[in-house]
Amino acid sequence: MTRAILSLLFFTSSAMAVTWNTDDHQQVLELHGKIQQEFGALRYQPGYKAESFGGDTMASLGLSGAGRLNADLILIGELSWDLVNDSRYGDQIYSDEAWLGVRIKDDLELTVGRSDSTFNQLRDKTDVFNLFGGNAYAYLVDGTLDDHLKLTWASDGWDLRAGYAFNDANKQDNNDDTKAQYGGSLGYQAQNGLGAVVAYENKREGDPNSDVSNMAVGLSYQTPGGFYAAVTRGRTDFQNNWQVFSLKDNRLYSMRRVDYWESVLSYSYEKVAFGVGYSRQSMRENTHLHWVDEYIFATEYYLMPKAKIYAEFLLNNMDDQDNLYGVGLQYYF
Repeated sequence: MTRAILSLLFFTSSAMAVTWNTDDHQQVLELHGKIQQEFGALRYQPGYKAESFGGDTMASLGLSGAGRLNADLILIGELSWDLVNDSRYGDQIYSDEAWLGVRIKDDLELTVGRSDSTFNQLRDKTDVFNLFGGNAYAYLVDGTLDDHLKLTWASDGWDLRAGYAFNDANKQDNNDDTKAQYGGSLGYQAQNGLGAVVAYENKREGDPNSDVSNMAVGLSYQTPGGFYAAVTRGRTDFQNNWQVFSLKDNRLYSMRRVDYWESVLSYSYEKVAFGVGYSRQSMRENTHLHWVDEYIFATEYYLMPKAKIYAEFLLNNMDDQDNLYGVGLQYYF
């Protein structure tokens, strides 16, 4: 899930939502969403050849609710959808989050349903652009999880998350895919702008894939003047060899470990922001091969607090892989 550079520093979704309250303010319902139009060479065709110039229209819509039971307990829930208009594949509606839970004494939450992975606390450090980014984690980390039981505690700059998810495919006796997964993350944000996160997750896989574990750390720093910098570093370990086909070499590789890291640097001033990012993903055990090696150059300008335009360029350092580019307009409510 990407976050905009300026949004990361100044804006929050709750400030932009349409809110309804009961007369006693014990029940709250928020409607929030966005619509965006993008043009450019935004994705790859087979063989990592850039698509021809074209456009995508996307929208999201969400409902968040809360109801106070007593002085210590609040019932909470969220339902959100992504709506994609694409003539190639047809219009699509996708449930991004759907969960219910309870908040205890304003700093402890227990939720169940489709919700963010606990690993996202680390990923959000560097996955901040509108069009590109986050490829260091591509195919390794899930953004949202179904049937996810999650516990979150946040207080005095600390943010602790733990979760366990049941995979729907495991309802069938012959499931050889992911059976279940669990994970956790711990973050701290100091008042001087320094932040740190450590995250871990483990996927219980059926044969022949074996278990897959991820562990990563991240550091960030931001100033009131609009400067933001972050770097994350992690690795994925496979219990058994994992087979990967290389289009460049036209051959199959075997590996048991992937190293990845991602960094971002941005500066925001009033309504405009500029940023640059770098992502890298490499196979390390049995095979030494770069999988992702790319730079991102980004800028955005807020027309008003709820609308912005942006442009990004992805410079791909891999041989025989094209660069990507795009521009877009987003409106929030």
